[in-house]
Amino acid sequence: MTGTCLAPLRVPDASGVSCSAVALLFLLLLSAHASSSAGERDSPGQAESAAKLQLYIHCDGFAGGVRAVTLDRRPQTAEAWREVDFGGRRQRISVMDGYRVMYSYARTYPFANLKAERSDRWRYVDDRGIAMSSLAELAKADDSLDLVASSFRGFSVQTLTKRELAGRALGMVQILSDEDSVIVTIYFMNQISENRRFQTFEEFMSLRDAFIRGYIAASASAAWPMNIVSRRRALPAGARRRVSAAAAAAPGRSG
Repeated sequence: MTGTCLAPLRVPDASGVSCSAVALLFLLLLSAHASSSAGERDSPGQAESAAKLQLYIHCDGFAGGVRAVTLDRRPQTAEAWREVDFGGRRQRISVMDGYRVMYSYARTYPFANLKAERSDRWRYVDDRGIAMSSLAELAKADDSLDLVASSFRGFSVQTLTKRELAGRALGMVQILSDEDSVIVTIYFMNQISENRRFQTFEEFMSLRDAFIRGYIAASASAAWPMNIVSRRRALPAGARRRVSAAAAAAPGRSG
């Protein structure tokens, strides 16, 4: 299994995921998007967020050859938050910047719809708690859903999955980077049988798990050389302690 990623350094990963010239696709997509917004200029904060988010929108070619087919940046005029409803309440998660990437296999309809969003670093701890609680509430309200919390390569992962192939979406995953204040949300899409890569629930689960592992492995590989120092400074000391305490208290985690 091989994959590619957009990163300034070529850093092979133990999983076989590495950076390659194929990532020119992403450069072209980013360039086209930048040209369409020629009249807009990033603020210093947006420029920093965009640089951080490159680590989370670069991955391609893992999980049996899944490919990124579209890349869109969150409008710079959008509100600096998104809203989630759960437990009878509506709460806001800060969003400083974000991208959406659609993934497909060859000759199939979309398999995964990924959003990578960077929180306000001073609000990330609260955003993290809201995001994780929202999935827990969804699982509690619907007994057809299974929720699993885990950790992999330093990322917190929540996986919410239907128990059968039904509906437009078969599940969603949240991947949380405490170092970069980034929340990645992935929706796994269902299609009619002739337009999807999998035919059975077991095949879907295998592709889903390979996607999550491959994506995180590529992101971690790209992030390491760039952030070996800066990632340690991404959160204030008090916030780092709060994240560590929350992670220790979270149920169902494994390494």
